[in-house]
Amino acid sequence: MERRKWLTQTGLTLMAARLAGTPPVSGGESRARLNPWRLQDADLRSYMLLGVRHIYRSAINRSRGCLPYVRFNLTEEPTWARHEYWGSPHMVGRFLDALAVCSPILDLPADREAIEGLQRLLHESIANPSGLAFDTLPGPDGKRTAALHHSREVLLGLLGLRTWQGSEPSIRLARRFVRRLEEVTRATGSFPSDKYSQEGWIPSPTRKLNETSGRLIGALVKYFRATQDSLAVDLAVRFAEANIEACFTSKGELTPDAGQHLHSSEGTMTSLIDLGLLTGEQRYLKMGRLLYDVGLRRWRTSWGWAKESRSEQPGRGEANNTGDFVEAALLLGRSGRPEYFQDAERIIRNGLLASQVVTTDWIPQSSLADTKDYAYARIRDRARGAFAFTLPNAYHSYNTDLMGGALQSLAEAYQASVVKEESGVWVNLLFSTDTPWLRVRSEVPRAGRLHLEALREQRVRVRLPDWVPPESVQVDRADSAGETRRGKSTLDLGPLAEGARVTVSFDQPGRRTREKAPGFPDPFEMEWRGDTIVAMEPRPSQPIALF
Repeated sequence: MERRKWLTQTGLTLMAARLAGTPPVSGGESRARLNPWRLQDADLRSYMLLGVRHIYRSAINRSRGCLPYVRFNLTEEPTWARHEYWGSPHMVGRFLDALAVCSPILDLPADREAIEGLQRLLHESIANPSGLAFDTLPGPDGKRTAALHHSREVLLGLLGLRTWQGSEPSIRLARRFVRRLEEVTRATGSFPSDKYSQEGWIPSPTRKLNETSGRLIGALVKYFRATQDSLAVDLAVRFAEANIEACFTSKGELTPDAGQHLHSSEGTMTSLIDLGLLTGEQRYLKMGRLLYDVGLRRWRTSWGWAKESRSEQPGRGEANNTGDFVEAALLLGRSGRPEYFQDAERIIRNGLLASQVVTTDWIPQSSLADTKDYAYARIRDRARGAFAFTLPNAYHSYNTDLMGGALQSLAEAYQASVVKEESGVWVNLLFSTDTPWLRVRSEVPRAGRLHLEALREQRVRVRLPDWVPPESVQVDRADSAGETRRGKSTLDLGPLAEGARVTVSFDQPGRRTREKAPGFPDPFEMEWRGDTIVAMEPRPSQPIALF
């Protein structure tokens, strides 16, 4: 599709001027950073938009019914994107979920070809007598199987089609899918195996609870909130009990049954917290918080780089893992522990946004022609907007399933940045945000300033992170009069009249820290501005650094 026509169709022309005005990505220091926007742009919508654009333009193959590409090679010539058997329904569900939560925030018109193609792939994956979701393409042995690992993505994709596109067939399939999952887990509380074939269950030497039922709990909670289907809560509780008993100790440590796939364990952590918020069951909230603070804390850094695999050896980190910690921190903040909002913001700025591919001039451009399974053309343009696997200070590689977790987390963070409660409006995160009640424009980390405009009369409070020196905080009430009350971590601006404008300014002190990353023997040295990393040593030997 011709570029201008595609941009018009997807609504991205709305951001053309803004994208043209971003920091240059060639020459000097900006060439050496994967995402130079991170130190300039405090609006999460810019990053979400770039990610949505990547899905629509680059991560799906429109000549094959919008079948997702799975793996990108961006470092070794010839560079390419290619299909693999686990691209559908796994990536399909991830993409639909990401688009469903991001597009309303971005107010983009629907790309009908992409949505209908992804919906068709998702519906067809469960159109079989087993009622489970089979991969669209055969695996290495030439056979198609249903991986229970993908059940979360299937359910979220179906739910996204309903909430975003109003698809009644999708929600009927979701209801049937939930009942099939309940049926096959009724006897033992978990799945008989992690894979199913046309001949039946494929035996597995390990239980893989987090990889199948644990990560699915959160999707069941979201499905219940949208449909009030009580079976989803019953099933979520069943899975929670099985995972807590087998995979975690009473102190929040992981047992061998938790498995090696940390994204699944972290997804289980986030799911337990959300289930606790839904049901009011404090045991689930407590276990989720223990996993965040204890059992899974050792697998991430303070700035949000999170290891993919449960191994003591050096290895890559994954944007999905980082996103799990973001979402868990946001949920813990909502649960009455606002100190976790600061964790969420630090992890977003340094762990998640740093992994997004914004500069692309380091990528070799292949001249080969596209084939049925490989895309070679415009690979630099294709890669832009992706969220990558990373080392603590370097790009590592990229698979498209990372888009789902990263974009979902950014959407959750955007919605949590400014919230309206009975006590008034709370600014929880220092990002630019638009709501019906309050408009926020943040200059962090470029400058320590926050501009607020009340769109309705209301009381406004701003949560200030603990790195802000209290004596540096200044409040300029340009269009209103009122008294500001300062708490330990809260700035109470009092009732603001409709149209009132307030600027809050503060220092972003510099500091230097040393910290080891899990799996790496030598510490990294970070230079900070406020809570944002501006430089890190040592510099990597890989083609492009994060900091």
